[in-house]
Amino acid sequence: MNLIIFISLLFGLQAIYWMVGKRASKNLNNDQDYFLAGKNIRFFPLMMTFLATQVGGGLVLGAADEAYRFGWPVLLYPLGAAIGLILLGMGLGKKLAQFQVSTVAQIMEVVYKSPGLRKVASLLSVISLFMILVAQIIASSKFLVSLGFSNTALFVLFWGIVILYTVRGGLKAVIATDIVQAAFFSVVFFLCFGFVFFSDPGSFFQAPLVEKFAGASSKLCGWLLMPLMFMIIEQDMGQRCFAGGSPQIVSRASFWAGVFTLLICLIPIFFGVLGKTLGIVVPDGASVLMTVIEKTTNPWITAFVGCAVLAAIISTASSLINAICSNLSSDFFKLKKSIPMVQGITAVTSIGALFFAFYFNNVVDLLIQSYELSVSCLFVPILAALFKREGNFRSAVQAIIFGAFGFCFFRFVPLEFFPREIASVALSYVGFATSQWLVARRTA
Repeated sequence: MNLIIFISLLFGLQAIYWMVGKRASKNLNNDQDYFLAGKNIRFFPLMMTFLATQVGGGLVLGAADEAYRFGWPVLLYPLGAAIGLILLGMGLGKKLAQFQVSTVAQIMEVVYKSPGLRKVASLLSVISLFMILVAQIIASSKFLVSLGFSNTALFVLFWGIVILYTVRGGLKAVIATDIVQAAFFSVVFFLCFGFVFFSDPGSFFQAPLVEKFAGASSKLCGWLLMPLMFMIIEQDMGQRCFAGGSPQIVSRASFWAGVFTLLICLIPIFFGVLGKTLGIVVPDGASVLMTVIEKTTNPWITAFVGCAVLAAIISTASSLINAICSNLSSDFFKLKKSIPMVQGITAVTSIGALFFAFYFNNVVDLLIQSYELSVSCLFVPILAALFKREGNFRSAVQAIIFGAFGFCFFRFVPLEFFPREIASVALSYVGFATSQWLVARRTA
């Protein structure tokens, strides 16, 4: 790939994102404007920001890497995110939107009547989202290094632009840039696929690698169930549900975002399978997706795809930054909040994540730990709260305690025939259900 073309295109796009974010930053009057964009987001921008939030670097690059190893069964990899969005569209998103709150953690206070539970849920959310944010920055660093780009100053400048427009404009800027970024990576991925397909139509019909299906199916929980369950409780998705113009808009936007997420993620899976089928050797540390595209297209297309991958990464990252700061501002800071104050919280959080990214290098472990921690503790009580507005405090507490215990215990005492993630959620449900049963027995 021609690095001059790539770097010029990359920072040209960053300039466009900055201008779009700056324009969207006008007329911010209070923290609700900053974190919920006035709660009047319409269908198309809401659908695009749902899409941009979920189609991140892990989903694109990870899908191609795994498809190179396991073939088409890796469809399970993006299916978790896609089904999660579709489930939001089929009713769960509407239920979230009906709460008059600004964070998912606040639901714990509304339903279980406990400010303490709200803080616990918010803290777990902040930890999980912060780890995922750090993982996105690490992924971008590894991706750029794999392309031959290793200039630390330019890397910091690249992320500095993202931080600046996210700090300045809050969710309004995030959604505005999400629309541009999602449109860009969608068009580029489909055009790249079209170029390869029409150059060699038979490539699409190459025999898939199904002989390793057992290895892929063993990853069912991590690939499919954890992202799906995390979708229901994560703040960045909940924040978009709360910001929608109406519950009906939220349902339609999340449903179609799920459909398009799956369609877009078919493309990196195709290139991963194609690379293995054609016998393309991927150097150690290199991206499967970029290696295959470089071998099957031309330098211009390769540069555009590289920028599209980075657009997917930063769209997810900016959403995470805003979601983390929404938790911190709404759930922990009780003082009257001004725009400069929430911008300051956002700036500190963003710079902190960039700093941490230089001291960690295992993206996969960070992501898995992040999903598991929140899902183990919060999935059961939050899902229950969506269907029953009057909850029992003890049930929620026991669900969190049992889930946290399972999260730790099953790491040291693994179950041979049962995924530890599901075991932790099941244990959380046992804690919740036991308390519910005791309450029902006392009142009978």
